[in-house]
Parts: sequence; structure tokens; C-alpha cells
Amino acid sequence: MTRKPFRAFTLIELLVVIAIIAVLIALLLPAVQAAREAARRAQCVNNLKQIGLALHNYESANNVFPAAFHGGFGHVYGNFTGYNSLLPYLEQTNLANAFNYNLSVYAAGLGSYYGWSFAEQSTGHATQLGVFLCPSNRATGEVGMSYTTWTINKAAVTDYVFSGGADNYVSPPFLVDGRRGFSGIDVFSRIAEVSDGLSQTFMFGEAVGGNNANKFVAMGFGSNRVCVRLQDYTDAHNYDNLMFMAYGRRRNWNTEYIVGGLLGKTTDTLGNPYKPNDCGYASATDYFAGPAVATTGQTLPNFRSTHPGGVNMAFGDGSVKFIKNTIAMPTYAGLSSVAGGEVIGADQF
Repeated sequence: MTRKPFRAFTLIELLVVIAIIAVLIALLLPAVQAAREAARRAQCVNNLKQIGLALHNYESANNVFPAAFHGGFGHVYGNFTGYNSLLPYLEQTNLANAFNYNLSVYAAGLGSYYGWSFAEQSTGHATQLGVFLCPSNRATGEVGMSYTTWTINKAAVTDYVFSGGADNYVSPPFLVDGRRGFSGIDVFSRIAEVSDGLSQTFMFGEAVGGNNANKFVAMGFGSNRVCVRLQDYTDAHNYDNLMFMAYGRRRNWNTEYIVGGLLGKTTDTLGNPYKPNDCGYASATDYFAGPAVATTGQTLPNFRSTHPGGVNMAFGDGSVKFIKNTIAMPTYAGLSSVAGGEVIGADQF
């Protein structure tokens, strides 16, 4: 009986098939990655819309928008944050109740401060909410937190910060009151004060935290600003925004400084333009003298994202718009101020 010869792939045929598959994968992978990023960006926009709705619900109940944090005496030694204020309006009443707002340090003539620092608040500090994280960036914070007798392994963090505007200061008195932001340290805005219009003033924006998204830290101001590597910045080892702590001053936690802040600005401490996705400053909001005495303002990060080309911003009317890196700086600063009187067309951003 004659057996039929068995037909097998030759080596060349096998290599050709593998090469074709590799080419198809190379063509398909960018499309898959782009689709995934589009979905993550849509979720990021949805997060900001939820935060914007929570801000308006807070305003409906209290007739003012929340301050980024309550600054205690001197507008610097913080008590609780605006994130605490938003919790009940994000369907997080149980988490809001985990904080004891009656706790604080009291000094005669100075008032209450450091309410966040008590051990009873540690449960809240350790409870991370997904609505405050951009899914394109991360799903959890990176740094621990401690204060005297208590420690938590990972503090709750945020990738979205309040808008501190375009003034040199984020706490009163301001250099130019109309250039202040929607929020600030002890700044509780009313709708009537936003004379530029809610649709032309952003109140919240992206400022992604974490070392992976922030390889550099800003040093110097204006034309002297340079970006240095995070590991070479002697005062900082981690880059993050600690959500439930009144964090606006550069602090030393677990022997390491943490760079970041709860407010973003469109100008630096001297009023120079501070474009989107530039490297971020370490917060330094210690401030006891008014603009007539102080030579510089308060140093805060800008707005940054992991989305290519710009950042998502939540505006006062509840809309979320993508602000491109190429936006004109006067327009960008104008959108961040509540009453600067700028005339800005919808086609400018």
C-alpha cells in the first residue's frame, strides 16, 4: 500500500506566518490602547462632573461653595478640607461621619486648627474614593501618613484639585481680588461673586499625583523656572495630594517631604504664567503678611494630567472641558479667575 506523503510547513512559511501575526498585532495594539485611554478619559470626565454636581449641591445647601481647606489662624495652619465638605454630596455620608469635626487644637486668640491630626481621624484618612482618582493615572495612593501616635500605610489621595485662580495668593487679602480663584484657603465663594460667568470660570481640575506621573519638580519662577528630577530635589521624595488632610504647606511625613497640594493655579507665586502640564511646585502657603508687606505670594502646583495634549477642567456651570496645553496664557488665567473682567470667547479654549 502506497502512503501519501505528509505535507508540513516549511521553516520559511512558518516565519512568514509569524511575521504577519506580528504586523497585525503591531497595527492593532495602538488602536486597543487608544480605545482604552478614551474609556479612561471618559471616566475621568465623569468623575469631574460628579465633583461639579457635588459642589453645586453643597452651594444649594449652604449658599456658598466650599473652601479648599479651612486654614485656621494665619490662613495656613489647616483644619479640615473641602473634600470633607463634599463627602455627603457624593453619597459618602458614612465616610463623612467617620471624621470628628469637633476635634481640634485651640490657642487663645488664634482659634481652632489641626482638627485632622487626631488619631480618631485616621480611618477617614485611609479610606480612598475612586471618584477622586483619574483612572488614566492610578487606582491608589503611594504614601503613608503619620502624626505623633498614629500611622496609616496609605493615605487617601486625589488627582483633582480646587482652582486657586490667577492671583499671587490663595488666601485673603488678595493682591487683586478679581483674579482670585473659585476656591482657596478660607475662601467661600458665592455665585454672585463669579461675575465672569460660571460657564467661563473653572472651579476644579486635574493635578495628577504620584511619583510615576511627576518625574520633575519646578524650581524658580517665571523665566527662571526649571524642572529638576524628583529624586534630585533635596526637600522631596514623594509627589502626592493628600485628600483628607488640610495639606497646603510643605510637610514632613515619615521623615520625607511630600510635594503637592489641594489647590492648582494658573500663575506662579510672582504672578507669571504657569501653563498646563508644566512640572509642579511643592506647596508653600505659610503666609502671615498682606500683599502690601510680602514680596512674594504663595507657591502651589499647577494643573496636570496624563491625557495627551491637555487637562480636563470642571467649570462653574457643571460642564467639563478639555483645556489644551497650547491655550493662550491670558485666556487660561482669565478662565481661572472669578471676576477679572476678561472677555473670552468659546473659540479661545
